[in-house]
Amino acid sequence: MKKISFFSGSIFVVIILSLFLGIFYFVGVPRFWQKFEYNKNDNAVWAGHEWIGERKTFDQIKEFVENLQKHGISNVFLHVGPILENGKIEQKSYIYSSYFLRQAKRINKDIKYQAWLGQVRGKLDLSDENILKNTANQCRIFGEFIGFDGIHFDIEPVSDDDKDFINLLKECRENMSQEKVLSVALPDIIPNSFLWYTDKIFKFNNVNSEVNYKNVAKYADQIVVMLYDTKLNSQWFYKKFVSEEVTRITSLFENKKIFFGIPAYEKGHLGFDPSVENVKNGILGVIMGLDNLRSNLDSFAGISIYPYWEISDEEWQTFDELWLNKK
Repeated sequence: MKKISFFSGSIFVVIILSLFLGIFYFVGVPRFWQKFEYNKNDNAVWAGHEWIGERKTFDQIKEFVENLQKHGISNVFLHVGPILENGKIEQKSYIYSSYFLRQAKRINKDIKYQAWLGQVRGKLDLSDENILKNTANQCRIFGEFIGFDGIHFDIEPVSDDDKDFINLLKECRENMSQEKVLSVALPDIIPNSFLWYTDKIFKFNNVNSEVNYKNVAKYADQIVVMLYDTKLNSQWFYKKFVSEEVTRITSLFENKKIFFGIPAYEKGHLGFDPSVENVKNGILGVIMGLDNLRSNLDSFAGISIYPYWEISDEEWQTFDELWLNKK
């Protein structure tokens, strides 16, 4: 009788322990005993091409910079033009870059401006050595000669097996001095654990898992996660999705600057619901993720808003109240 009791008790302990570990892994435990201030005053925006493609007046630049400062934005991914198929960017598309940077730095020298280089991955054959060299050379042009504080790549989609893209990051890092920042925008992560479960049923194309994030992190100083265009139609599911991405991605690294991108646009495409994917729900999802003990707060940098040219006064107010704690 005692042996049966001991056996039953052991099974009970194993079950409880398994449940606890399962809850910790799949749900997480909140940091309920301490109130954390997650905003590190290191937030970002994606800003449009107009600032360096057109000549703005000093007053226009001043208004832009002061608005960034007002809302705690210290990093700007400034669109300098799409990468052409030969790996270059037309000079006329960034003709006013130096002028803008001089004026902006006069107003506030602490805000950092990164040259945002984008392209559809299929249009950029990085396996061609000349194209790769041309693209990497743009890092030197924008970072060393024009005076940007760094380079921000948004080349989509990239995947776990995209070795040519990783080679581009390596070349770009070697083409810039160490004080220049290299950052990369990546889509939401598809966990390897999930892929393991689904592998026998169907396979994903362009898989972006922990493998890609860790490969990118070998050369990138910052990673910016694009948490929008999810096709989710439930506010709760979207916030839960954002929180899980925050928890999983920050826990991948000991100390890496990770920004999480949230949407401020309303005119999207089929499957994008602005009443679900918006500034408010994005911020609440980020906070939910950071509240989870599984998150690594040391790897969290801040929130990035996409895009600057569409964020409204009401959305700025939401950002200020929920994230900057301004009432």
